[in-house]
Amino acid sequence: MITSCRANYHADLIPIDFQLVMETILSTLLATLRNDMSKKTDTKYLKLRGNIWWYQRRIPKHLTNQYPNQSFIQVSLDTADIRQARRKRDIINGELESKALRCSTNTESAQFREIVREMRRDQKNYPEEWDLGIYPEKLESQGRKVELEAYMTVTGAKDFSTKYKLRMSEALKMWQDDWGKGKTEDTIQKVETAVKDFSKYCFKTFDWIDQGDIAVEDISKKMVYQYVKHLEKTYKKATVQAKISRLKVVWDFAETMEEVSGVNPFTGHKYSSAEEHQTEKREPFTKEEVAKIRSHSWEKPVYSLLVDLGIYSGCRISELCNLKKKHVVVDDGIIAINIEKGKTKAATRTVPLPDAIGERLLAHIENKEDDDFVIGIGSKTASRTFSNFKVKHVTDNKLKGFHSFRHMYITAMERAGIEENVTAQIVGHERGKTMSYGYYSKGHELKRLKETVDQMIKHDGNEVYKA
Repeated sequence: MITSCRANYHADLIPIDFQLVMETILSTLLATLRNDMSKKTDTKYLKLRGNIWWYQRRIPKHLTNQYPNQSFIQVSLDTADIRQARRKRDIINGELESKALRCSTNTESAQFREIVREMRRDQKNYPEEWDLGIYPEKLESQGRKVELEAYMTVTGAKDFSTKYKLRMSEALKMWQDDWGKGKTEDTIQKVETAVKDFSKYCFKTFDWIDQGDIAVEDISKKMVYQYVKHLEKTYKKATVQAKISRLKVVWDFAETMEEVSGVNPFTGHKYSSAEEHQTEKREPFTKEEVAKIRSHSWEKPVYSLLVDLGIYSGCRISELCNLKKKHVVVDDGIIAINIEKGKTKAATRTVPLPDAIGERLLAHIENKEDDDFVIGIGSKTASRTFSNFKVKHVTDNKLKGFHSFRHMYITAMERAGIEENVTAQIVGHERGKTMSYGYYSKGHELKRLKETVDQMIKHDGNEVYKA
């Protein structure tokens, strides 16, 4: 039979080795069978309870800090179908790896956001039982602050999201640990510099930003536009574009990790060559405008106190919004506020208040705890509220804003003949190199500073500072 078959082929064809063919076919069949058997027996991390498959896995070592007091992850997959169970298992495995990457910085901020994501996912999938076994009292007693605040955020008891926002430095670290791998040291350094420079610019430019590390979700396209114009004063078009592109990459990565959503604010900008720009200066409010601002009936009365503190201290709105009760001091009858952090080293200072404003402040904080905020409103919200009020009730002049109070304060000190170094010490500006003394809110130095404030108020002719 074989000979007959071969006779039908042309003489120049190579004879077929049928033994080899059969061995190849058999090998292929066995491999396919083993693969099928493997698929049928693939139950890694899967456990059947009754008719329902569960995901069960020992917590990976690199995620133990995310699951305190737990040894295993156990999740019902809500299916009796092994194929669906495998798909859901693979999704959970992917989420765990994503979690590991997001938490690579090992910060409380990253932990909080991941816990909130998990709780909200469970809340959606298991609305009636998602929080079974979670006891706030137990979390508090065990000092598990991050988990407790995440739980309170999800339940609506109190929103801590602002406290744990993803900041640019954290997003940068995450990018470096993932997309940054394989990049040259020069590239990584340029991205790092771009992030630091942008955050520093925002901190110095926008009153509502209270630290030199801006939250990713707070970045708007308008802010980036202003930054582009700022860069164009110094750099060529290609350089500006390159700096913004590096920031875009970090934002893109944060979006990939589901930390932010929406349109990337670093996209869609037009660039031009370096050109001369006139820096806009703040303009003071008039006597009539100040009177209108101070007499306004605010929906939240604390805004009235915030305004007067701005007028009578010369402090930035972010500095005032960061004040806590413990920062208000009384020294030898002088009421003052300690500014613990600011835009520069010099911004750390103690500012004496006029007696009337100081007494109002003490009455306001009487029933507060030491760590409670004096104003109780974030600087971003406060800045926007004041700006909206100003446009609606006072003036639409863009050069007038809360920061105008600071400029008015400094001008009034100058008119009163106060030494520049003394004024700089009160408002937190860099002082002259000849100034050899420091200030720590004790002794005659505070008394002297208070005397200069009283002198300024007494001297001021337009009565703005007649508290």
